[in-house]
Parts: sequence; C-alpha cells; structure tokens
Amino acid sequence: MRAFIAIPCPGDLRESLVKIQNQIKDLGRIRLVEPENIHLTLKFLGNVDENRIDEIIKCLNKVSEIDGFDISLRGVGVFPKPSYVRVVWVGVGNGGKEIKELHTRIDQELEALSFEREKRFSAHFTIARVKRIEDKKEFIKILNENSKREFGDFYVKGIELMKSELKRTGPVYSLVHRFDFE
Repeated sequence: MRAFIAIPCPGDLRESLVKIQNQIKDLGRIRLVEPENIHLTLKFLGNVDENRIDEIIKCLNKVSEIDGFDISLRGVGVFPKPSYVRVVWVGVGNGGKEIKELHTRIDQELEALSFEREKRFSAHFTIARVKRIEDKKEFIKILNENSKREFGDFYVKGIELMKSELKRTGPVYSLVHRFDFE
C-alpha cells in the first residue's frame, strides 16, 4: 500500500486554490490536483506492507501528543524552478515553524521503523503537476501576481495517515487513520 502522512486543506480554503488552478490550467500540459485531494504532505512513506500499519499508527500516536496550531496559506510558487516547472504549489506563512517541528518529530519516530529521514522538507500544498508550460509569459505573470497572496488561515487539529491508489484518472486517496492533537 502506498501511504503518506498529511494535513488536509479545509474546504473553504480550497475554493481560493481552485481559482489559481483555473488561471493556469490552459497554459500548457498541466494536471490539476483534485480539490478534495489538496493537502500538505508531512512525509511520504512509499509502499508499506499493510502488516506494518499498526506500528506506524503507534508511532504517530506519540507524535500527535501536541497542541493544535494555526497556519496560513501564502504565496504561489513552483518546483524546481520557474524556468523548469514540474509542480505548482501554495506555501505556508504563519505556522511554518510548527509544521517543520511536526515533520521532524514524525521523521524521528518513524526512523525507529527504518523509514529514512528526509533530507529536505518544504511545507506546501501542491495544486498542479506540470508536463510542459506553453504560455510561459502568462504563467510567470500569474506566479508573480500571486507570489505573496494571502489565501487565509486555519487551525491544524490533527494529521492523517493516507492511502494512495494510482489510477489512470489520477490518484485516489483514502483515510487510513486520523490523529487528533490534544
């Protein structure tokens, strides 16, 4: 089973992200993330033996013994760079420090189960995957106009262990376990 740990994006904020998606969708070969699938990945676990899920849940229960916190969604950017785009994302403003600390705790706990620590982590919500940009001038204009845009904020009250099934139409995510913060 392909699995990852995430913070879901609340529905009211997704509407703002969909507006950005609509601005870029016709500018090349761009696959938009389905609104209900928009999330912040804290850790991608890859293919996991289903027999290990209980021990992963046990580790994540320890991680979730924290207080919830506020985060804000801010700015649109790309990976790896504007001249070669593969991912379009919305970043995190306030709450970035708390997300980084949460990511570090997850890495530490799961290291005991032989999951490798991530070398680089960047808190973001992926909104599109790009094969090719055809109208680069317009694309860069939209990026620049939204590079500091405030999309809103929300209270993070937990994390989710998710299952990802790859289908021809795109990934289908399903909840394995939710971990509520204290």
